[in-house]
Amino acid sequence: MRIELTLQDLTRVRLAPEADPLAELVSSLQILQRRDAGSALFNRWRHRVKLGLVESASVLLWLCRPHAPIPAFLVPEAEDRGLEAGLAAIARTDPVCLKSALRDVPVNRELPAWAAGLPDGDTAGLPRLVQALQDYFELSLAPGWEPARAQVDADRGMRAQLLLNEGVDAVLTSLRPLVRWSCPVLEVGDGIAGSRGTGGAGLTISPTYFAVCPVIVPAMGETPVRLLYPSVRQGAPSTGYGRDVRRSPDSALADLLGPTRAAALAVLAVGCSTSELAARLGVTPSAVSKHTTVLRRAGLITTERDRNAVLHSLTPLGSALLGA
Repeated sequence: MRIELTLQDLTRVRLAPEADPLAELVSSLQILQRRDAGSALFNRWRHRVKLGLVESASVLLWLCRPHAPIPAFLVPEAEDRGLEAGLAAIARTDPVCLKSALRDVPVNRELPAWAAGLPDGDTAGLPRLVQALQDYFELSLAPGWEPARAQVDADRGMRAQLLLNEGVDAVLTSLRPLVRWSCPVLEVGDGIAGSRGTGGAGLTISPTYFAVCPVIVPAMGETPVRLLYPSVRQGAPSTGYGRDVRRSPDSALADLLGPTRAAALAVLAVGCSTSELAARLGVTPSAVSKHTTVLRRAGLITTERDRNAVLHSLTPLGSALLGA
């Protein structure tokens, strides 16, 4: 997806002020339906959540399909980004905005009766939708919310410092390799073709624990486009959502490659620079360089230079090995 920013947009690029429960919720619904290498980090979480899903979750999965934009009304812009305030904003969605947000969502004849009218702007089903979102959050996100929020806050702090010291261009550039910035176009590696403008509403960038690739939330009315991107995963204990790639990579992969290289391969499912990889693994950049050299010679990763950074990402062989 290409997002074309105007001069007015560039004056309205901002960081989300804090971790957003609804942004995490919609991103996690996409991960629940993915089967690629990046989402393998969440296999344990996915297995636990699927065992507890109830019928109303089918509506949420329909709304938040992988490799598709998120309906904007599900991630409302609000001063208070708490779950309660966000759900209240969803409940107040007007019929015109609801119909507009769902115009590209495919028809599903198997939805519960209360959800069937949502694409036509029928707001009668919104209370049931809000309850479904609440129930899903309690099942899937609440158990590990505080550690996940701390990770998002750490990423946000890093980007905020960059924004303060070097400006918008530096922040957008720092999101590579999944997001590429060449003024005035932001290319988002989300698997969606086409271009999208912002209508001059600006851009809000949100570090997100549950994003394994960038996720676009389109503008709605005067609200800005939201870009949800994977927050930097530090080498910290597991949050309870998935496994800690530094401490416990899949045993078979660790036996094959060694634990550190197996962990590096898992981290590189979403791509990062040498310094970011070192931070995530808890090792020195020089040690990372040795490991990436071995992985590159084995055909598992590819490396390219972008300005002053060296960026690593998986090859098809690396993705296949990680997802095996």
